[in-house]
Amino acid sequence: MVKVITPSDSGLNVVNYTTGGGAYTTAVKVAALLGISDFTSSTSPTLAEVGDLMRRSEDFIDEFTNSSWRDNLVENEFHDFSSKRFGLFENYIGKIRVHNENIRKIIRIATWNGSSYTDIASVVSTLNISDYTNLTSIVLTGGGLTWTLSPHNTNAGNFNKLFGERTTAQEICYLINEQVPTITAPFTKATAKKVLLDGSSTYSISDFFYANLEEDETITIVSLLPGSDGTNCTLAVNGGTNSIVQFTNKEDYDRTSSWWDMKDTGDIFFRSAFPTFNKHSIKVTYSCGHIRVPAVIEDAATKLTACELITSDDSYVLLGNDATNGIDLKSKYDSYKADVDKILRLKRRIIYYLDSE
Repeated sequence: MVKVITPSDSGLNVVNYTTGGGAYTTAVKVAALLGISDFTSSTSPTLAEVGDLMRRSEDFIDEFTNSSWRDNLVENEFHDFSSKRFGLFENYIGKIRVHNENIRKIIRIATWNGSSYTDIASVVSTLNISDYTNLTSIVLTGGGLTWTLSPHNTNAGNFNKLFGERTTAQEICYLINEQVPTITAPFTKATAKKVLLDGSSTYSISDFFYANLEEDETITIVSLLPGSDGTNCTLAVNGGTNSIVQFTNKEDYDRTSSWWDMKDTGDIFFRSAFPTFNKHSIKVTYSCGHIRVPAVIEDAATKLTACELITSDDSYVLLGNDATNGIDLKSKYDSYKADVDKILRLKRRIIYYLDSE
């Protein structure tokens, strides 16, 4: 059973830590808890500094509980495949269980046929960069929106094409996914994650597409639009002799089709589109995380951030020694910390690792 929503859940937050918006709480809620004025760019600490404390608090909650209430991307998780039958699921050839529960979206399932991977779970397009020097732009469209990817050696909103075909392809993937270019950064000298908005400067490309660089240097681009909506997406390449394959619906998802899944447990069942090899023959890319933020998690994130503020160098300037109703800072800290500890112990997920050898 997946609990979708309860009346006590908070609304969706627009996550932007520099402006005080976190996944679990906001700077406004932290200020309200402490009984002080809202944080701004001129307060001490600033709004952006409080956002950084919120980010750290939310990471701590995820790590401590072995769970998450925000969207997390897992790329190219490899699995062995064994042809077995599983009780009530005996009309299925076999199954895998990904490493995380609470799957939000299966972005890609690729099965190994002995020479290449076959996509069975997404609407995909491919791009082969064979003439990177003459490449001038790549244009992706989806949902009536347009994103233009252009080369530039230093701009975080572009891709770097100075160092060869594979580096160019990897840079394009980072730009589509709006990720920190960790592999290419040592020679491109990039210092921040890539960001690309559509022509109206409103929509992020990574909310609509996902890109992966294959071993043969082909770029696989997946539409994140639900179901067959992705077939309306287009890919165009300008400059050079680079080749493309337009978006094609490879998804065959249904209880009576190739595969289906149980998102709460992370199980994926294969009926017909299964690999012909066993070891490392399936790779899965997916997003995961509980789809709702319970009020207790919001409370824990708010109070944990408040604790960080109380123990910071700026706490006396910001809060004074008696900020709210005569409660001193130490008593306030102890009360908040006790509440956080109780909530996180309640939500902690125990993980058992079994040796299959």
